[in-house]
Amino acid sequence: METMKEKIEKVRREFDRNTQNLTALNLIKYPEGTLGQQLGRFLLRANYGQNVYACHDDALQLLIAGSNSFTDDIAVQFYLLGNGSYGLRRLTAMAAGVLLKPHKIAYFYQKYNDGKAALRFYDIDHLGLLHLPIDRVRETFMIQASPPAPSPKKRGIASVL
Repeated sequence: METMKEKIEKVRREFDRNTQNLTALNLIKYPEGTLGQQLGRFLLRANYGQNVYACHDDALQLLIAGSNSFTDDIAVQFYLLGNGSYGLRRLTAMAAGVLLKPHKIAYFYQKYNDGKAALRFYDIDHLGLLHLPIDRVRETFMIQASPPAPSPKKRGIASVL
């Protein structure tokens, strides 16, 4: 009997093997608004290059945060922990995020709770969903995609007066 970790790794290997022709340029050819097309745009917007291959983590990052900033990447790790995905890499990233961004702990905790509220989706085969509208995928799995992390309020001389 396979353990959960083995099942997740099997899905990740299958996804990575099947993405060999899923470059950013191929993905943006999907119909407007689909997960595939949005994933291609995400990869290009993140300056990963035109021939970069999509991977499982890119699809999760897009579905949850929609950006690849450091703060949002850490928030995605909290979201996935709330969704039931555990791992040393995830826990290490979360610890680093809390140490480097302690003022974002409330945001990270909110993302953890959002992940708990979502249906389990971290181990699904995203290749089969590339042709579906991204909003439908998020709605089906109750993924609460939020805007990027709020930036800290800037204090200037006007706020003092």
